[in-house]
Amino acid sequence: MGGRTQGPSISEALRDQLIPWSEEELLAALQPWPHAFREGNTGLFPSGEVSILAAAGREGKTTVKIGIAVAMVTGHSLAGGLLPESDRSVVVYSAEDDRQQYARKVAAQIACLGEREGACVRERLLVPNLDDAGLVAAKTLVMVLDGQPLPTGTVDAIIEALEPLTNAPAPLGLLIFETASTLSDAEESNPGFRVLVLALKRIARELKVPVVLSHHVSQASLANLADLNVSTTDIRGGTALVNNARQTGLLVNLGSEDDPFPENDARTVLRQMAAPGRPEKVTALISLDSSKGITPPPIFFRWVSTEWGPAAIELDAPRELAERSWRKVHEMVRARRSEQKGQAKEEKAEATTAERVRRVVEAVQALKARGTDEPVTLRRIRELAGMSSDVANKAIERAVEERLIRSSAATLRGKAATVYALADIGESRQ
Repeated sequence: MGGRTQGPSISEALRDQLIPWSEEELLAALQPWPHAFREGNTGLFPSGEVSILAAAGREGKTTVKIGIAVAMVTGHSLAGGLLPESDRSVVVYSAEDDRQQYARKVAAQIACLGEREGACVRERLLVPNLDDAGLVAAKTLVMVLDGQPLPTGTVDAIIEALEPLTNAPAPLGLLIFETASTLSDAEESNPGFRVLVLALKRIARELKVPVVLSHHVSQASLANLADLNVSTTDIRGGTALVNNARQTGLLVNLGSEDDPFPENDARTVLRQMAAPGRPEKVTALISLDSSKGITPPPIFFRWVSTEWGPAAIELDAPRELAERSWRKVHEMVRARRSEQKGQAKEEKAEATTAERVRRVVEAVQALKARGTDEPVTLRRIRELAGMSSDVANKAIERAVEERLIRSSAATLRGKAATVYALADIGESRQ
């Protein structure tokens, strides 16, 4: 009686893999890992892996993601040197926003492009409508059964549906999933997130494409944005989401002239450094870590108003920021803020001094206007101006230096003294 032929056991398969390194393997390892955007060993979104892109709610994640997708399909660089492979397509798989909402985002980007590039975007930026009656179940990649999170059949369906695109004339170059909270029925905890990331990793590896999963940051992390003290711990949920991804990044709104953050807020300082003189809103993509290549520098996008709403356009940072890691850029921001704080302190001190000088001059003028023969002394000025002796002395010295008042020696009650009067018009500094 015949039976099914059994394959090798796990131990046999593992034993077969205990082999020496070949010369070909070691030479191949010299090649940088492929990324959606790459320059040498620096890359954004490694191929065959899952990257996490998080942001605060209502900060424009979708707009920037579409901006990134458009840069890929049109062959535009990001951060001055990160280039995509030519002739690629992008699929956005969204369980959050419907196709109609994406249509506005895509149309806004096309409005900023020429006819040829616009046609390229229409053909190659693909957004399936998951609200279609036949795709209701396709929104869920992770379900919960008997309290345990499990991948759904949608994972296999996605691989099967997208596999032809990997060999198309414009092969799939980037696959964006939106969002971690809407694609899974499991709680935002380590078990649920681990299953979700492993499901996405399977899709990425079988299709051999970069996968990007969008998510949110925690409410507690928002308090750190004024100083741009950002880290992977800002990403909401369990550590499994970050630890099982290959690259993580945050999108941070840096404000605009119409809707600015405070002057010395780190976001304002970075916007002024990255986009000097530009009034529009600027968003920074800050890569926090990567294990498949050198982490790219911050990438900046400016927001352009169109008939369909805002579009996010890649922005080349000035040379002083380009090709610098986030750690170095953050150091520069802190140094600039410290410098600005020093300047502000000096300006405040100068304004205080100017106010005290004004009060001294007015006191001298008022005492003179009384028409008495009593001399104008330090004591009388101090009392009228409401100052301590030390403060009044310094203000009087400054007023004399600026030739607003003049001093002269006198003898009062048999003792040497100094008296004051308004400076002649010709003596005053104009």
